[in-house]
Amino acid sequence: MENDNTIIEYISEWPINGTRSQDNDIQSLSGMGSFLWRRVKSYANEKTNPPKKLNLSQRSGEELEEEPVANVSLSRWWKTTGKTLLSDEQELPDSVNPNTLISFISRSGPGIEYIQSEIRRLRCKIQDGERRPDVYAALSSFYEKMGNLSLAITHMEGAIEKCPDNSEYKWMIAKLKRMYNVRAAQEKVLVKMNINSESSRDGVLKFPKQVMRVHIEDLSYADFFYKFALTSTPVVITGLATKMTVAPWTMQHIKERAGNCFVTVKKTIPASVEWARLEDAKRITVGEYIDKILSDDSSEKTYLFDWSLPLNCPQLAEEITMPKYFAGDFLQRTMAGSLYKDSWPSLFIAPAGLTSELHVDAFASNFWMALFQGRKRWVFFDPVDLPMLYPRYEHSFDPVFDVDLSCPDLEQYPLLRNVQPRECILEPGDVLFVPAGCPHRVENLDKSLAISGNFVDLSNFSRVKDELQINSLLDPRARQLLDQFMEEGFRCNMSSDITDMKWEDYKGAVHANYEHYEITPETVKECFSELN
Repeated sequence: MENDNTIIEYISEWPINGTRSQDNDIQSLSGMGSFLWRRVKSYANEKTNPPKKLNLSQRSGEELEEEPVANVSLSRWWKTTGKTLLSDEQELPDSVNPNTLISFISRSGPGIEYIQSEIRRLRCKIQDGERRPDVYAALSSFYEKMGNLSLAITHMEGAIEKCPDNSEYKWMIAKLKRMYNVRAAQEKVLVKMNINSESSRDGVLKFPKQVMRVHIEDLSYADFFYKFALTSTPVVITGLATKMTVAPWTMQHIKERAGNCFVTVKKTIPASVEWARLEDAKRITVGEYIDKILSDDSSEKTYLFDWSLPLNCPQLAEEITMPKYFAGDFLQRTMAGSLYKDSWPSLFIAPAGLTSELHVDAFASNFWMALFQGRKRWVFFDPVDLPMLYPRYEHSFDPVFDVDLSCPDLEQYPLLRNVQPRECILEPGDVLFVPAGCPHRVENLDKSLAISGNFVDLSNFSRVKDELQINSLLDPRARQLLDQFMEEGFRCNMSSDITDMKWEDYKGAVHANYEHYEITPETVKECFSELN
């Protein structure tokens, strides 16, 4: 990535604090759909290149500067003017993440006034005949900041009408429509709710359902797939994690094998708009981090979170045997170098007390976690409950949630009364399956060591392709992966006779008896029809 140092400098110049972000923070800023990242990168390049001029005016030959979307406009305004208007009572989040900071700025009093002034200015431009796609798109983005989704969609449709091949505009309107659908679902439930009923005044969020626990010896692959994966039902498979590694995995073993590797650990930022409200904290070796955890260093409030073993420590990945329940992963049937093919399993280490807040796994993927040490408390919600959890889509299709499950406020968030959560305590030796689309929150009750993976099979294949269709508007690798999944000859049949696979077999599976695989898209479609 070119000019990274310049980009970091410009982001930290937003005068939110005096520290400069570390180089590794770049990864968290360049995720799917981060328009702020791309636009700020463009803005940083203005040090050497003048602002882009457009010859789109109806006035012959007149060149005009492209109107920036709201996030970029807010960052420029903040840098030059807005920071001087913030009152002493309004403290900035303890974050250097631009998405989090812009979210805060847009909700501050001065930020709201600026957004309203920009809406008036852009409306006047359109009324004066400047009906350019960039003007419509900018106006749409400011309406989104104000929560007026109908007008945001209307003006983004105006931008697409004038520039129908613009992928960013298509991505933005897809996000707006998802937000609109969430709000419509919320309003539909609110209309049905009797807020004066006795149950509506209950101020406690109850957890009536426990996740089913099934021993590995009592769970065939067919039972797992049809009873749990196809029905989007979480399950704890007991006695499985101890069978997944060549040698017992302890923190000391991880230190011996990966101690010299560097990792960017995460920290919880309550005001964050990033996934699970986790943001990059610092760069440290795995060995140093484990020493801090084992010494019960109370100052260590960071999380070694979702660290890819195939990419960062392949010698550890090679010790893993993939359980049959997840070994049919379609990502492993794609060509070398494809998106997500080598992302998982990933490593998780945490001190007691740290939490990954409510989140949903990306691109409609299924998820599993194997726990080797400690205990984790998991809280799940059905995918249909997502609107009731007050999701916000800030800069991507990965929502953050307004509700605080550690202390749920049913007065402020009355729709929580309509959810049916599940919970479980994951114990050492357990493996947890989390179906695609299930919002969940994870609390580390003890210092813990775990690995996890995301996977695709026929239980979530259609939803994955739908999500990749959106992601591919901005990400060429998502497009490449989608194209492979959409190929007529893509091998998407599955076998109930699948067995556990050692790492080299899992990564190089040849599916020699593919013609005998009896779980097909047609049989799965029939099962879905019966379930619905």
